[in-house]
Amino acid sequence: MAKDYKEIFNKLIADMKLKKSLGIEKVEKAFHYAEKLHAGQKRKSGEDYILHPVEVALTLEQHDFDSNVISAGLLHDVVEDCGCTVEEIKHEFNTEVANIVDAVSAITAKSLKGEAAELLKQDEFAKFDLKEMSYQKLISLGKINKYAFYIKFADRLNNLRTISCFPKYKQVEKVRETIKWILPLLKMFRAYKFYNEIANECYTILNAEELTKFNLIYDAYYAFNKKIYSEVKENILLALNDYLMKIKKPTENTQVKLRTCTKLEVINMISETLDIKEVKNIKQSQFNKVPITKLYIILNNAIPTKEAFNIVFSLLEDDLKDVIKIIDYQKNTLFNFNYLVVQDKFRNKYQLKVFNFADYVTFRNGSTDGTDIELVDEHASEIITKYIKVKTRSGEEVYMPEGSTVLDFAFKIHRDFGFSVKYAFLNDSPTKSPIYTRLAEGDKINLEIAKTEDGLVKNIAELRWITYCKTDTAQKSLIRYFEKLI
Repeated sequence: MAKDYKEIFNKLIADMKLKKSLGIEKVEKAFHYAEKLHAGQKRKSGEDYILHPVEVALTLEQHDFDSNVISAGLLHDVVEDCGCTVEEIKHEFNTEVANIVDAVSAITAKSLKGEAAELLKQDEFAKFDLKEMSYQKLISLGKINKYAFYIKFADRLNNLRTISCFPKYKQVEKVRETIKWILPLLKMFRAYKFYNEIANECYTILNAEELTKFNLIYDAYYAFNKKIYSEVKENILLALNDYLMKIKKPTENTQVKLRTCTKLEVINMISETLDIKEVKNIKQSQFNKVPITKLYIILNNAIPTKEAFNIVFSLLEDDLKDVIKIIDYQKNTLFNFNYLVVQDKFRNKYQLKVFNFADYVTFRNGSTDGTDIELVDEHASEIITKYIKVKTRSGEEVYMPEGSTVLDFAFKIHRDFGFSVKYAFLNDSPTKSPIYTRLAEGDKINLEIAKTEDGLVKNIAELRWITYCKTDTAQKSLIRYFEKLI
């Protein structure tokens, strides 16, 4: 049955009203603005195009982003697909909404001018260059407004979930692009929920045939235990509210959430626990051996997370001991957090985590604070790389990916220097360091540049220099230069 985008948008607004969110009028205006601009446009599936930005916006609202981010989600394709300008969005809404939309709007051949446009005309792989340029733009502008990344995450999740109408090779291309660009960013932001959902969609697309049997088992298991999960949730909520009233703690906004782990998470857990390497060998009886349901207990923000955990732990030891009991304590190494494994009387296992609401949102969405995104050059291979800080001859600090060479540094400073660097003097030493010398934290680098008799920078690049580089910037510059000479 076709989805009704107006019904989905009404749910979004109802959720915002329930949460007493600010800026509902702005979101409604953004919806009508996008609906008008996308009028008549269809998705490959045949559905109205406006359905896509509405679903993206709903995902953002469900992740508790504010009205500016939700509005930008509704408008995220109007510049790219409808001829609307960033200035028009700024005039109709505000600067933050406009900047977010600008960051996530892809670069198109029409938008390029001058030398860049000419290069694309001559390049048979132009579409790959445009994709890379669009991601580079997202990272560059996203450093200024990091919420743009979350629009991209919600957009990609929706695209992957609605990709079945495309040929298989197109689906695989989208997955490869996601693995290259999106998943490293999600790791950097520690966006736990987005990462699991997007990684799961990628895995499902790539392993659709092998998953056929597993899907039946997974769905049947969850359907069979759904009533049990609901009863466990209600028992916890009742006991929790009674306990909070007894100890005179605030009960407002107390929540118990249950989420089934994604298929990829379940497969990984079963494979690790039972040493099963193939999905087709997983049996329904094996589901009881791993905690495939996530149980979140979320208390009022007035209660610190540590105290919230102690409250829940007391309940598990006393009031809830006949409902669920603690059987293990485990760690997620990818996102570096701990959780309890609890088991109900039917031997269903749960991953239990306890938070106040603010910490729950940070855990689920990740955080723009404390990430190294401002240090990252706009290339996929460098997104999850550790960085070192080095200095120019004048003492200016420059961040470089760990493992960078003198040659990488030269290209970072200026493209012409990359093609003309002869060697470097490091840390005021009189000894010459070759261009393949790896840099270390705190190095001060004085480049020696080849010049003509007239004092102009002289290109002395050799083909073997490509092997001296760590960064995409240096490698691609050299590859393109030598391709032209062939």
